[in-house]
Amino acid sequence: MKNAGIILLCIFISSFSIYAATAGPGNGTTSENFLKLSEGARPAGMGEAFVGVADDVTAIYWNAAGLSQLSRNQICLMHTAWLQDVNYEYAAYALPINGFGSLGLDIIYLNAGSIYKTTEDSFGQYVLTTDKASASDYRISLAYAKKLSDFLGQDSPVSDLSVGINLNVIGEQIYNDSGGGFAVNLGALYYPRYETYSLGMTLENIGMSTNRPEMPSIIKFGFGYRFALENAMLPFTEEGKFTFIENNATGVFDVIYDIIAQTARVHLGAEKYWELNKYHNVCLRLGYKFGEDLGFPAGLTMGLGYRLTAAKDLTFDVDYVWTPYAELGSSNRISITGKFFGLPEKHYFEDKKAGIEFYKKGYAELYKKDFASALDFFTESLKRYRDYAPAYMGVGACYLNLGKREIAMKAYSKAIELDPSNQKLRDYVDQYRKTQLQQAPGPAQ
Repeated sequence: MKNAGIILLCIFISSFSIYAATAGPGNGTTSENFLKLSEGARPAGMGEAFVGVADDVTAIYWNAAGLSQLSRNQICLMHTAWLQDVNYEYAAYALPINGFGSLGLDIIYLNAGSIYKTTEDSFGQYVLTTDKASASDYRISLAYAKKLSDFLGQDSPVSDLSVGINLNVIGEQIYNDSGGGFAVNLGALYYPRYETYSLGMTLENIGMSTNRPEMPSIIKFGFGYRFALENAMLPFTEEGKFTFIENNATGVFDVIYDIIAQTARVHLGAEKYWELNKYHNVCLRLGYKFGEDLGFPAGLTMGLGYRLTAAKDLTFDVDYVWTPYAELGSSNRISITGKFFGLPEKHYFEDKKAGIEFYKKGYAELYKKDFASALDFFTESLKRYRDYAPAYMGVGACYLNLGKREIAMKAYSKAIELDPSNQKLRDYVDQYRKTQLQQAPGPAQ
């Protein structure tokens, strides 16, 4: 399955090379540049880096392949107070259909307001009129996503790869001049079932314009990593091989290449959730967009979030982000996202049958006294079946034979927690603890 990550990277590099070679310099020559404005207050608060995560309804914009992660209906509404009285509205709806894939529809509308028209008289002087000139843009996008495992089964090298496509209708009106076009976005997301990282790639705004210059075609590559902030280094420790905790934080990293302008930017961001109780969660987000022309603090993004779990299958997220643009001012965005009619999304895939098979392989290696190899199989077993007590016993036996008794006792303790009836193992751990206490040095005289 890890080969799929290499495949995705090769596709990205190939696409990058082809389009970079065929597109000439074109900074400032594209139309419909409102397509570059990000959607959703949550991704915007994370430095506008979301291609490698794309795990909510806004995946329609960020990476359509991410819609395959959804297990329930989602709807999002967003309002943006942009610069110079420009307002930007966004609405999106996603519908996962079991056995078919996931569908998505979003609409964005940008209103640049209006100004009074001026004319030039015979003396070359500008004269203000009562006629107003306005400008607006819109885009309607229909998206579809599907996991390749639905076609190829769970054991293919690309089973953990999802693909998505957007079909976009775009329009632009500036006073009495109008134009538009049609565009396609392609996306891919590789998210290994038993890992905490994910990779994404998109090829955006590939199409044709009418009465407008070419569109702002973009290639993006993204990386996402989910972890528990309080124990960020746990996965890299020996105890992390058999200790699983709730991941409450996400780190993101995007590389964006503008094909026409031939410029590249890097976006970084992160979010952290705190659970107040089973109904209420709050979130803090922070990000930075490197490569902004306005310098610091332009590029900085800061956001807040609140999640209400109203029922088992019903949650509401309210998200806000503030973004400064140096002397130009700042923008404020707020969005509300509802998730309903289905089980909550989760980032853990369980396969008990596969977990037991890996346990059997580990036990065979343990019997041959190849403890390092056995440990690898037991930990792979637990990735698939976290509540399997025999696999924790196997981990404990490996560490015990490798001379790491304290870690072994922690694994044994987890096995007892899952199987309290194992009195023999309970007595062994209790005896070890008593021995440790007896051998501990007494108070200094």
